[in-house]
Amino acid sequence: MLMFIRYRIPNVIRALLVMGTLSVAATLVSCGGDSGTGPVVVPPKTVSRVDVSAATSTITNAQTVQLSATARASDGTSVSSSFTWVSSATNVATVNASGLVTGVSAGTAVLSATAGSATGTTTITVTAAAGVLNSVAATITDGTIQLGQFTQVSVIGRDGGGGTVALGTRVVTWSSSNATIATVGATGTVTGVGVGSTIINVAVQDGAVSRTASVTVTVTSIPGAPVSADVFMPGLTFSAFQTIVKVGGTVRFVFPPLAHNVFWDVRLSGSPADINTTSSQTVARVFPTSGVFHYKCTLHNGMEGDVVVSP
Repeated sequence: MLMFIRYRIPNVIRALLVMGTLSVAATLVSCGGDSGTGPVVVPPKTVSRVDVSAATSTITNAQTVQLSATARASDGTSVSSSFTWVSSATNVATVNASGLVTGVSAGTAVLSATAGSATGTTTITVTAAAGVLNSVAATITDGTIQLGQFTQVSVIGRDGGGGTVALGTRVVTWSSSNATIATVGATGTVTGVGVGSTIINVAVQDGAVSRTASVTVTVTSIPGAPVSADVFMPGLTFSAFQTIVKVGGTVRFVFPPLAHNVFWDVRLSGSPADINTTSSQTVARVFPTSGVFHYKCTLHNGMEGDVVVSP
């Protein structure tokens, strides 16, 4: 025989049991026990601002300073990010891809670091220290020369106050904007090879910076250039070393008993045919084009000359 014993549960205990049940249910819901969804995904933080700093805000030209940048979210926490660096005045200061700034010349530049849509800046002032190379200047002995003549271009260094600065072992490079008018050698010697004007440029490498200057040279024709001339060969020389004729003129090469030859170096447009090994003869060549035509005897080292043909 089954016996059922009925107990009366006090109201306070009953209430506690109900509350416990609800608490467990709430715990299950909050943990996703009944929702069927996965873990909550927190979206990545976006860059709200970029802070840029430098150990110093003032440098001299050719000095460097490393900038640092930190990307931050709207709550101020840092965000991992790469940066794009830009200088507002590259003639004052340059900046590379890692934020290294190099002073170029006196002035102020704003350096910017960008991450995403946010940009931060800092200002760098470049001062011109006395005795520190800030610029170069070019001077020319004679800015106007005749065809076939020479002139000398020189370069000097200046600091921010205009004082002279020795260039020392810095590499100096020369160039002509039009080498058919004038050429320039490794030491700044300019030769007029055509009629007209050209710009002679000089670049001085100063660390990572190339400092440049330029001058203009004008080459004129030769008044009264003859229509013919002779070149003699006494000993192991050509005489005269430089022979001048008018366009369309003739040069006669007078060979002695000792054999020589005449080869054009470098062969330019308008160069006549070479003269092979010859002795005891006179050989003529016509020059239809203006310019400076260099020649040499390949049989005897150092035996060279020029024919200058003027309009």
